[in-house]
Amino acid sequence: MPHGRTKASRVASSPGACSDQGMTDDPPARLESLDGAADGRRFSPSAGRNRAAIVEALVDELPEHGTCLEVAAGTGEHAALAAERLPRWTWLPTDRDPEALASIRAWVAHAALPNLQPPVALELGQPWPYAPESIDAVFASNVMHISPIEATEALFRGAVTHLRPGGALLVYGPVFLPEEPRPDGNVRFDQELRAEDTSYGVRSLEELQALAARSGLSGSTVRRMPSNNSLLRFGRG
Repeated sequence: MPHGRTKASRVASSPGACSDQGMTDDPPARLESLDGAADGRRFSPSAGRNRAAIVEALVDELPEHGTCLEVAAGTGEHAALAAERLPRWTWLPTDRDPEALASIRAWVAHAALPNLQPPVALELGQPWPYAPESIDAVFASNVMHISPIEATEALFRGAVTHLRPGGALLVYGPVFLPEEPRPDGNVRFDQELRAEDTSYGVRSLEELQALAARSGLSGSTVRRMPSNNSLLRFGRG
């Protein structure tokens, strides 16, 4: 099952998610070209802006130590910073795209951190190459809106299978929240996505909560993030 766009070549991420400008009404994702370094690392402009805010939220949300599987790790920039800021967490970056995996390997070599593992190829709809109940947290950034809903279903099922009891699935990206006006930027972005592919689109919190419950995940919390993004946390009982 495809994830949708691969973040190594066509990145959907929050342009201002970590800018000093704070909350904006910009569309929460862009397709962007990536810069590269001589050592093979690739750089996403949006990841450069949002990764600090995302990782600081993960520092707040995660316990002191554990093992985190990152799904669709893209360029590897988030993984490198997360491993640096969470030295007692073993970080397991994955992706389905060969170019992304090559960039992640370069970031792993550059970071030279003992808790940052080499990337592993992972296709959401296929068996995950990890033992059941062996992971403390699963993290995915900007996956749900740029892939068919079946990919989100596979993400939730995989999290339930591989998380230890008490573990958490954390997902970042634009989400329509109930009983709140929908930001114009998110609405425009949703329309653009659905015009490109009718299976894409910004998901509603209610839709994701229902899907999580059917998959066996419990509850949810919402952490507001810059540029009309959210970090959602679902628990594994």
